[in-house]
Amino acid sequence: MHTRELLHLRNTGHQGINALFAKAHSADWDIDRDVDWSAPIDADDPLVNHEWGAFGSTPTFRALPDRAKSYATRRGLGRIFNILQVGESVAQDVCAKIALSLREEDYRNHAVAQAMDEARHHLAYCRLIAKMGEEVEDIDLGTEMMFDALLEFDDPLQIIATEQFFLESLAMNIFEGIHKHARHPLLRDLLGLITRDESRHMGFGILYIAEWMRAHSLDEQVAFARRWLGQILSVVTDRPGPIMLSRLIQRLQEAGVDNADQLAPALLREQQQINAAEHEELVAGRKVPHLLKSARRVGFLKPEILEALGLANHPVIRGALRSSSESEF
Repeated sequence: MHTRELLHLRNTGHQGINALFAKAHSADWDIDRDVDWSAPIDADDPLVNHEWGAFGSTPTFRALPDRAKSYATRRGLGRIFNILQVGESVAQDVCAKIALSLREEDYRNHAVAQAMDEARHHLAYCRLIAKMGEEVEDIDLGTEMMFDALLEFDDPLQIIATEQFFLESLAMNIFEGIHKHARHPLLRDLLGLITRDESRHMGFGILYIAEWMRAHSLDEQVAFARRWLGQILSVVTDRPGPIMLSRLIQRLQEAGVDNADQLAPALLREQQQINAAEHEELVAGRKVPHLLKSARRVGFLKPEILEALGLANHPVIRGALRSSSESEF
């Protein structure tokens, strides 16, 4: 872009997207002034209720010694913090790319404001990890590959669909879950502020993709929805299984649980019962993840699109359509 182009940037006039930029200022917060970093974190404090973690609600896990439960929960939380802190850096990079590639003033404004939010979130997670005073578990290969692929994208539509629409919608359930189960005041306050920011980021992705859908033909809409609905359905129906169980068993062994391997079959069996109950809630529309709400809001779940994709009778989608609960950005 050249100076002459910057003289005549066009604002789309989209009320929602312009409002998100205004909220970025009115709802701004200071990482030093608005967060009490003086609150100590004890070495054996899990920071969240044990039920937050995978397998944490099973009778076998609940029967374990408190020290083992706290250690396993804290290690799992630290791993998530590590994924989140690098995810914020990835988001900061792609927001800068969006700002440099788009010509619409309101889109650029939001991208720059989000980049500032992501920088603050990255710093906050790093401070939190430092206060925990331990080396956290490394991120997994699948997460690393997903972030690497996002960093390689150049097309703004592909970037926004992946980052602000898909990943932010996915992350909102993670943020809300941690905030709901947080038992340490520092974590509870910090996640409340971060979640408020992230809801705006998700909102931008929804509004941008919804505008794209309205501006394109039905065939183009169907092709675009096909790229995402499969991933969305895979994510929202995924439940704790053998991979997460292997991580838990490793943590329990580190905590000194000698018979951790022998507990695995009972843990898996009990978690599968929980998984089945949660799936029933999903199908009934009593619990609709943000990814499905976002898909509904952008128009992916319109009857003509679902019919073209052969998904009109998918039980999870029927549940999402049955639910009428909508939250504001």
